[in-house]
Amino acid sequence: MTTSQKHLKSGSECPPLKENQLRLYSMRFCPFVRRVKLVLAAKNIPYEEIFINLNDEPEWYLKKNPVGEVPLLEWIDRDSKEIRSIPESLIISNYLDDLYPEHRLHSVDPYLKAKQQVLIDRHGNVRSAFYKLFRSKEQNAVEDLKQSLTFYEEALQDKFFGGSKPAMVDYMLWPWFERFPALKETGFVLNADGKLPKLANWCKEMQENDAVRKTKVPDDVVQKFTHTVQQGKTDYDVE
Repeated sequence: MTTSQKHLKSGSECPPLKENQLRLYSMRFCPFVRRVKLVLAAKNIPYEEIFINLNDEPEWYLKKNPVGEVPLLEWIDRDSKEIRSIPESLIISNYLDDLYPEHRLHSVDPYLKAKQQVLIDRHGNVRSAFYKLFRSKEQNAVEDLKQSLTFYEEALQDKFFGGSKPAMVDYMLWPWFERFPALKETGFVLNADGKLPKLANWCKEMQENDAVRKTKVPDDVVQKFTHTVQQGKTDYDVE
């Protein structure tokens, strides 16, 4: 993997896209980007990463993706030589799993795959509660998050949601669980009341996963970034 050092913003130029190379437009701390990076790492897919400043998007990036969001996967088609791209973390992740079938992350069993996709689809409840608590620090938001996690505690029947080893579902859920320590100041600590032991163990197992470890941004850097966001002075290039 090759990575741009700074988040590119308006006035910058788009780096030349090379043939036979996947490019991921990214933001260093974005959990949706994290999903894709976990899949790329788990499947050992080489790629180039270009950081985008989401508060001041480059004009050239808005032409590629008018909504101005990340992630965006881009490459040059071998046959037509046209530049192709795909947005959205779930769509990109599924595309990569199909494009590189050697190490499947989705279950080959249609029923199990469907059940795991339900877990991914319902994760919006966890994300909503997470961001509500992060922004407001309201006590009822703590209870909302705990309640949304109960569904996953009950659904976890093995070491991972995908079985004995992480699957697509685990990588799609993980980026927000990884951010839970940032909520400590709000009064939320996973399994503090002992009611989510399976999820707490899952988190420990995920932290030891190779793909997670390879792509992890250091906790102290995440904390610094979080503080810049809370102060209204978002610094994507914080070190």
